[in-house]
Amino acid sequence: MCNNYAMKVSPATLMDSFADAAIPLIFPEGMPNAEPTESVRPTDPALLIRGDGTGQAALTSVRWGLPPSAPKRPLLINMRSEGRSFTSGRALVPASWFYEYTGTKYPKTKWTIAPLDHDFITFAALCKATSEGPRFSLLTVDAGPDIVGTYDRQPAVVAPDDWAAWLDERVRPPHLGPSRAGTFRVFESAKG
Repeated sequence: MCNNYAMKVSPATLMDSFADAAIPLIFPEGMPNAEPTESVRPTDPALLIRGDGTGQAALTSVRWGLPPSAPKRPLLINMRSEGRSFTSGRALVPASWFYEYTGTKYPKTKWTIAPLDHDFITFAALCKATSEGPRFSLLTVDAGPDIVGTYDRQPAVVAPDDWAAWLDERVRPPHLGPSRAGTFRVFESAKG
């Protein structure tokens, strides 16, 4: 499942895109220091967007991975969305593309899964307050037709038309489901 993604889009570009969707972005902790990167991994700080209940959304930097629910359990970096209501903690995580890995032996084959028609995508996420500060987990769904040949699950992607509803916890969230055919191009990443 997704444990690595790229974020090459600047906060200013995110601000413009969300303004186009009539969702002004605010920066309660100041403009996040977000250097473009080809690798965001669990425990890394990542850009996260949360609704504030007024039609605006806050862009902050939050660590990826919810603490385990019991000792000796792994960090919760991905969470199945099926059967959950998500009445609180809904967030968006912007990404330029993400990676999946196939194979049973090291080195595994690394695949890049990039959006065809946009500079970035937004993953559905769940953000919670923890003793270590806010943390998030990506929400997952069955893989769409572009991805299913690589992996059977994918991060849930929230389209720009659904950003406002996903971020407004006063309303029912939009349905999370597999991405439609033609959403992504999948190619083997360069060996490095």
